[in-house]
Amino acid sequence: MPLTANEEALLSNPTAEDIDPLHQRLDISPSNNVKIGKWTIVALILNRTIGSGIFLTPHRILAGTGCVGGALFLWVLGALFSMCALYVWLECGLSMPQRTVRGETEPRGVPRSGGEKNFLEFMFPNDRARLPHIRTTCAFSIMFILMYNLSGNAISFGIQVLVACGAYDPANGDAPDKGKVAGIAIGGLTFVVVVHMFSRRGGILINNAFAIVKVMLLLVIVGLGIAKAAGAFPGPEKAPLNNFTKDVFVTNRTDPTSWSNSLILCMYTYSGFEQPFYVLAETKSPRRYFPKYTVLALGIAAVLFMLVNIAYLLAVPKNEIIPAKAGDIPHSIDMATLFFEHLFQDQNQARRAMAALIAISIFGNLIVMTFTAARVKQEIAKEGILPKSLIIATSYTTPWGLWKRYIRRGAVRPEDLEQAPTVAFVLHWFTSILLVLVTLPIGDPRKAYSALVSLYSYTIVTLIGLWVSSGLLLVKLRKQRWHWQERRRYRPWLSPAHAIIYTIASAFMLILAFVPPAKGSPFHASVTGFQWFLVPTIGITAPLWGVLWYWGLLLYEKFTDLQLVVNRTPFWMKDPDCPSEYVQQAEIIDHTWQIRPRSLGEKNSAGTGQREADALED
Repeated sequence: MPLTANEEALLSNPTAEDIDPLHQRLDISPSNNVKIGKWTIVALILNRTIGSGIFLTPHRILAGTGCVGGALFLWVLGALFSMCALYVWLECGLSMPQRTVRGETEPRGVPRSGGEKNFLEFMFPNDRARLPHIRTTCAFSIMFILMYNLSGNAISFGIQVLVACGAYDPANGDAPDKGKVAGIAIGGLTFVVVVHMFSRRGGILINNAFAIVKVMLLLVIVGLGIAKAAGAFPGPEKAPLNNFTKDVFVTNRTDPTSWSNSLILCMYTYSGFEQPFYVLAETKSPRRYFPKYTVLALGIAAVLFMLVNIAYLLAVPKNEIIPAKAGDIPHSIDMATLFFEHLFQDQNQARRAMAALIAISIFGNLIVMTFTAARVKQEIAKEGILPKSLIIATSYTTPWGLWKRYIRRGAVRPEDLEQAPTVAFVLHWFTSILLVLVTLPIGDPRKAYSALVSLYSYTIVTLIGLWVSSGLLLVKLRKQRWHWQERRRYRPWLSPAHAIIYTIASAFMLILAFVPPAKGSPFHASVTGFQWFLVPTIGITAPLWGVLWYWGLLLYEKFTDLQLVVNRTPFWMKDPDCPSEYVQQAEIIDHTWQIRPRSLGEKNSAGTGQREADALED
């Protein structure tokens, strides 16, 4: 079917001359030769998934379940739920938002960067004709902007650096210096942001390198655990093989909160599969590569995590983690550190070496999450809901791109110049630093890390997981409105089981978090330093922050007699690697403040007021 003039225009590539810089911006996707490839997709997931979680949460999960069998079962269950979540993201990411292209009568999915933002706007549209999704956008965006960062991991990075340098010894029981920890955390976050602002390609290469290093690190831990079981290490201490043979499923932890919170920690450790979905417009052929390589990456992480947990237990006796009595406080030293201490005779050097490895792993986390999170915050700014939205929504040529243009005497096409969401990086840096500073009054940085990880796990992992998976079920059920079966671009092999399983699992974890944990649980206030209800209360109300922001926008429009009109005009092209699909090529973002049209009641009220004023003048 021949294209209409409008469709031909949408398939063309706009230039800077086509926009009004006063209220418009042009966002161009990277050219195909510099887009993110399949192995970088794998690296994005692995670098994000292998972070602090696999080193700093296994001891809490083991103490929370009270038995080796229960802990390993939760790791398997977490992998299953995370795989279901990944299939939810695949079905949504490759099919939302939907547009009508090439004269087709039915809309089809054309991938766009932004991840859950796009999914929720599609699933929960509002009735407001001018900005039909703005309430949902605000409910998601404010929570995401404030909470989606690794400030908790940055604090842990600071602690591990102090341990590796010998400036802090966790064995003495004292808390690390919160000022030093915060300073290192802020320095690490700042350095990562500067790297990504300087060069997009450089940030990607560093991410890929960290992914390789981290996979090798986990393989080394697995190998060391097997060697310990085989008696390769000198010394009188033998491998505690009774971890797997005696009382494997006998537990003194019967409170459901300890088990559900342990499962949330497992889900937190597996989180990271969503990273490539945040930069869909910057990836090559999403429909071709995402189903295979995202599943591959999460599968690799799941297998490695199970093997690493088994390796830990081949060296560390379970009674060093699980208290003898249900009411006793569990051990606070993380499993990875205990693992190295049981392998090598010089425990101080082993502790410092493990801390250095954990710090490297966490730094890789900061690299990948900064790269992707800033892209989502740029997409949020494109909706016009933030102050100076156009500035945040704009991509700017990186210093490396400017240097390349200079040394090549300008012989570089504008679309080949490297660009980055510079101001969005600054916004991400600001919110990350803010959370680090907010936790300073807690005093003990270890408890600050625990609080931030718990809040992130509850809001970003569990709450948004429930929001998206239940929304997908809603779309599937309302067939007459969405025609989902015909319009979706990807169908998981276990559909709709993936959405049902993840919805039930997320709801289960959200609800049980309100049940108080028993004394002796690693989630009790005597261990965490804060009451159990604080995290779920703050987390469950987080979307209300955005609703308040939405009401504030409405009040601003009412009192100024102005309204914000946002138009996002996409330009797409055929996917070179998958001709039956389309990918976004560019987008024009238009933010215009117009005089707000008044309703009939407002007009009558204004007319009455004018007549009263005229009468007073007479």
